[in-house]
Amino acid sequence: SDYVQITNIIDKAPDGFRVWSGNDDETFPIMCVGGHGVVSVASNLYGNQIKTMMGLILEGNIESAATEHKRLLPIFKALFWVTNPIPIKYAVNRAGFNAGPVRLPLCDPDEDFISTFNPVMDRYEADLPVS
Repeated sequence: SDYVQITNIIDKAPDGFRVWSGNDDETFPIMCVGGHGVVSVASNLYGNQIKTMMGLILEGNIESAATEHKRLLPIFKALFWVTNPIPIKYAVNRAGFNAGPVRLPLCDPDEDFISTFNPVMDRYEADLPVS
């Protein structure tokens, strides 16, 4: 993303106009310049952890929020290694929730993806439901 452009939009927006991150990995920097939140993929499994990071930003505890952002960054990235929603459907199903299969023309992830993704996913605990 172009953070200069995002910052300019936030600064020049009329009252009540909200800028949301469309990518989990960009939530921290966008909220730090006045963004409102995120349309999240990762929150399907890690919503409370994302909520914690966002709460820290809103409290002004940027250092702790940055630590949480850096901790979550590997799973944010891994969820987009292949076309969405393949990784999140796989992850939700693997975590024990029935997300069903992906729809055509998409297909299930291949063994290369699974063998690389699983160790990343195993570093995090699903935290549903979001409280």
